[in-house]
Amino acid sequence: MKKLTVLIFISLFLTAGCTKYNFGRTEINKILFVNAVGIDKAEDGSDDIIVSSATKNIKPASGSIGESSDSKTKANILTSRGATNAEAIRNLSAFSDKRVFYGHAEYILVGENAAKDDMLKYIDLFNRDHEIRLNSKVLIVKGNTALCALREIGNEDIFVGDLLESLLSNKDKLSISDEIHIVDTMNMFDYPYMSPYIPCIEIVSGNYEDSGEQSNIDRLKLSGFALFKGEKLFGYITDRMARGFNWVRGKIRSGIIVVKEPGGQSVSLEITESKTKIIPKLTGGKLSIAINIRLSTNVISIKGTKNIFKKDILDYLENQQEETVKKEAEDILSFAKENNMDIFPISYEVYRKYPVLWESIKNDWNKIFPDLKISVNIDSVINRTYDIEEPIRSGYGVEK
Repeated sequence: MKKLTVLIFISLFLTAGCTKYNFGRTEINKILFVNAVGIDKAEDGSDDIIVSSATKNIKPASGSIGESSDSKTKANILTSRGATNAEAIRNLSAFSDKRVFYGHAEYILVGENAAKDDMLKYIDLFNRDHEIRLNSKVLIVKGNTALCALREIGNEDIFVGDLLESLLSNKDKLSISDEIHIVDTMNMFDYPYMSPYIPCIEIVSGNYEDSGEQSNIDRLKLSGFALFKGEKLFGYITDRMARGFNWVRGKIRSGIIVVKEPGGQSVSLEITESKTKIIPKLTGGKLSIAINIRLSTNVISIKGTKNIFKKDILDYLENQQEETVKKEAEDILSFAKENNMDIFPISYEVYRKYPVLWESIKNDWNKIFPDLKISVNIDSVINRTYDIEEPIRSGYGVEK
């Protein structure tokens, strides 16, 4: 009975003491949840790091009282600097009335000058800190600072985190970009036999034909990949080169391939499925690589009126799409070999298939890769025509 009385007394004591002792907890209204973080190199010649933190700041629009449907969402930007990321982030406490919390940070943006300086120096904290999620997405800001991307994008109704989420959700439509997590960057930079890559974004003017006010609004655009040699930014690949990179990596989800029918009219083919295999081969003691790409497409648009749905014409179109894919893949392979950058990485496939051989050649991989024989083989098929089997007006004067 005495033990029960003691337990009840202790429970009452702890409950009553909660108002005084929070045991490390913080009230939610005293926490500032960061959604996106920008990392920049100081532009005054010092070695300082600039950290920018973006949070959602929802306020009722003027003239409304507590009407959430009329609220406007803005970015609340906090900026500080320090000799390291840790110091810069801690310095935010000097002027923030809330505890800045990075456990919900979904995006880490790195400015171009920071990436050129030393990528590892700027992202080490985000790999190391226990609060930050390892699935936070990393992006390089091409030709600009991360602070500019956080502060100046779009209009006051668009929050940069929401915009980045929308962009990355559409990455498969063109297959010229990808989603890379902070843990992936750590693994790439830690693997000495490959050149790391990180998707990048670019600030561009709005794509409007008129010369009105909207044409001056800046927008964010997915802009291929930033490539690294060691820890420093080397350059960028965009558009067809970036798609070729994804062909080799097996990361193509969709996209459009434009070919010509025998009469010279354009036909658009939508990529519906693709698969890539990188196969190392050892013949007579000599290493070579075969890259086999299989894809299927559907006819999504026909510019002319000629009936193209005949076996000989479909074979003609399939040959063209195979040549297109092969060129895109061979162009990025040539670029990688000329600059001695195994960005794929092919070295890992060699290690997986020939581990004993890899142990004997890994120290010379930088000498082997530029002269490595790599063949690209494409196998494609055009599957469907969607709802219409023949072009519109194909029956007028067209022999069937």
